Formats: sequence, structure tokens, C-alpha cells
Amino acid sequence: MLSFNSPPSSPLMSQQEASSPSPPRARPLRLPDVVNLIVKLKRSSNKAKAQGFPIECASGEPSTHDVLQGEGVVSARKVPLQEQRRFLCRGGVDAKRLLRTMRATLLEEAQMIGANVLVDEQWTCYIHAPKRDGIYKVDMCYSASAARSETVDPQQPVALENARGVPGLMTVVG
Repeated sequence: MLSFNSPPSSPLMSQQEASSPSPPRARPLRLPDVVNLIVKLKRSSNKAKAQGFPIECASGEPSTHDVLQGEGVVSARKVPLQEQRRFLCRGGVDAKRLLRTMRATLLEEAQMIGANVLVDEQWTCYIHAPKRDGIYKVDMCYSASAARSETVDPQQPVALENARGVPGLMTVVG
């Protein structure tokens, strides 16, 4: 005769567990189990952080600001300049600010040789995944040609809308 008061026993449970009215006892948590769990969580979070890296962005082909284009606006003599630098940033990466810094450095070099504007500008930016200490390596290369002009330099990198960074409060540590 069947009893309708209790559900049928599971085929996954042993006979002793099925006949026991008390729930199965949980295994006590041991320190090595907790440590293994923490290590697995840390590894998975590091992998998740590194999935979008490296972040690469570039200005594209060399270009000049609109105000400096046209016949006779800039001198025919142009001196090529290039600046390569690795920034170490903690907390985030503001690529636009770093590009402005690179361009300002090039403009200072141009002024030392008698030029006052930059034309034919081009830049690249590579942001590498952060290491365990949370520091991002940012490799930037900015090239342009120094020239003379009656028009004032726009003081802005070209194709700045192409710059991508890492959200957060950036601190340059090196």
C-alpha cells in the first residue's frame, strides 16, 4: 500500500538518508576550502578585468586642423617631430589629457626651433591591462611637423574624439 504523506525517495539518496527524518548535515567549512574559494574568485575577477585589453586607439592618417589648411597659411618648410612616451597610471586612464600633454611637449620643441604651429599630426595610444597593483601602462606616440604661420595654433590634438581611456580618477605615477 502507498502512503501519500511523504514524497517518494530520491534515487540519488542512499537508503539510510531516505529513511532519516532529519535533513542531511552540511560539511563544516575548513580554512583551506575558504582560501581556495578566495583564490578562484580573485583569478576570475582579474580575467574579467583583462578581457577588454589592450585598448588601442589612433588618430588615423596625418591631418592638420582646419584653421591651418589652405594655400599660404603655413610655411612651406616643415620640420618633422616625434614624441614617444610610456605613462604609468593608477586608478584610470584619461587618454585625452595625456594626448594634450604630448602635443604641448611637441609644440614646445617646435617653438625652440622657431616654429609656432603643428601640422600633419598623427598619434597612437595603447593601454595595457593593469597588473596586480592596479597600474596601467600607456604607450603613446605623437608625431607632427613644425611650421610657421600667422594663424594661432589651436592647442588641441587632432581626432581627439577617437581617444579611448579607462574610467576612473587617473594618477600618473611614472
